[in-house]
Amino acid sequence: MKFIEHKDSAVSPVIGILLMLVVTIIIAAVVSGFAGGFAGDTSKAPQASIVAKDIVVNEAYDGSNTDYDFNVVAGKAADIYVVFEHQGGDGINLNNVEIYLGCTKYPSAKSVISNGKTPESSDSFFGDHTNIQSTFSKGWTKYLETFPEKGSISSPGSKFVLHADYARWRISGDSSAPWKKISWKPSGAAGAFSVDVGDYLTYDIIDKATKKSIASGQIPVKDFTVSLT
Repeated sequence: MKFIEHKDSAVSPVIGILLMLVVTIIIAAVVSGFAGGFAGDTSKAPQASIVAKDIVVNEAYDGSNTDYDFNVVAGKAADIYVVFEHQGGDGINLNNVEIYLGCTKYPSAKSVISNGKTPESSDSFFGDHTNIQSTFSKGWTKYLETFPEKGSISSPGSKFVLHADYARWRISGDSSAPWKKISWKPSGAAGAFSVDVGDYLTYDIIDKATKKSIASGQIPVKDFTVSLT
């Protein structure tokens, strides 16, 4: 009896290789899908050119009675704010950022200010904001607002401000030189953050969603006059 030999011994290896290729492609597709999903969930911080241009002091009254010869001026409140210029890039929602403040004289002194914090406005300590005389700042309730529209959306070519809570002044010890500074102390904060005249206020504007920096820099704190009456 003669047996006929079937020459199909190479079929199984070919099928195996094809199956391995199919499995590899499926795994690659699944991994790519997961990676794409993770990438899609990653938020991108706004990109903008923002520079502090000025520190405006329209009115400055003694703002605390807790240190040396401080005395709150009845019926008065300081009008102090940092002016930022939005020079280009993405629009910024001021309610979605926080500003990390510091100074060059005392590098360890830091504060974080945002519209999520409530400004202090007690007549007995800082002076009621409704007593401010300037039209723009009178009765301000948010630390950050566009200028002069008092809005929350800053677009390229516009300006916005960071309000300060009060001014501080005293004669330091036996020295005849006045000691002046501007300060921030949101409601409930354990202490105030202050920066002296002649020092540099440093700032880092952070996107709340991504915790990434949008812009940073510094600006000198120029001298100003403090009224005691």
